[in-house]
Amino acid sequence: MCSKISKVAIYGRVIHEEFYPYFKQMLRDLNEREVCLTCYKPFYDFLKEKCGIPDVFQAFYEEDVDQDTDVLFSVGGDGTFLDSAMRVKNYGIPVLGINSGRLGFLANIAQEEIPQAIHWLCAGKFDVEQRALVKFEMEDNPFAEFNYALNEISILKTERSSLLKVHAYIGKEYLTTYWADGVIVATPTGSTAYSLSCGGPIVAFGCDNLIITPVSPHNLNMRPLILPGNVQIRLKVESRSGDFMLSADSRMQRMSDNHELFISSGDFKMNVVKMPDHSYYETLRNKLNWGEDKRNKKDKS
Repeated sequence: MCSKISKVAIYGRVIHEEFYPYFKQMLRDLNEREVCLTCYKPFYDFLKEKCGIPDVFQAFYEEDVDQDTDVLFSVGGDGTFLDSAMRVKNYGIPVLGINSGRLGFLANIAQEEIPQAIHWLCAGKFDVEQRALVKFEMEDNPFAEFNYALNEISILKTERSSLLKVHAYIGKEYLTTYWADGVIVATPTGSTAYSLSCGGPIVAFGCDNLIITPVSPHNLNMRPLILPGNVQIRLKVESRSGDFMLSADSRMQRMSDNHELFISSGDFKMNVVKMPDHSYYETLRNKLNWGEDKRNKKDKS
């Protein structure tokens, strides 16, 4: 268990009107417990205009959170949670994902669970899980300020390109050439995201692995590959259009073909808050209907 919290940073982008009452109650609960609150300034501006929130924040931030923050509350969906990695960087600040919508795999605290979550946080009754990041390096890196991703790095064709040729190397050894719409390099956390939708395997987040998953490969015998986390992957792209899309979680940038991408496991990990009544495997079952079969209900009883 961790020590109880005294300073919370709030991060978000937009929230739906149906969530306003839950958000206001969350702020009241934290304020009543005398928790110091800071807020991402663009999110605060949105809340002030749309939600009419009480004036409970002690400070605001534009980029990184204060390094003495105990927990960052990511309010929104999984996309917001992924963006929160850029706010905490390598500071070691745990992130709690509060789901303001429907399906949330990373943002897994439901609306009705917020009061209980605050109670546990303020009592220090929570754990911290470490999630591996994927690191990517290249010349003229458009994401040089934070060249990491929590879910995946993707190379994808543009709207002008019919197919990509992606030459892949593991270290200095040639692996294969992917003729496909793209290639995903995912972390175990990202194995339940884009990689999974393209036929990739589910890998438990505690494993030290990288996963290469082709996107709509031209050859049907091309399959996903699980690699040890200590390798370096080198990708070189060819396309008829002369460009491709580089995606790092929710960030995207068009790149020219003359770039080589070097991908490896991150040199630090992201801390994620785990509540006492939450389980990774339970989340798999509930969010993905994993192993859904009426016979399992009989076995469970």
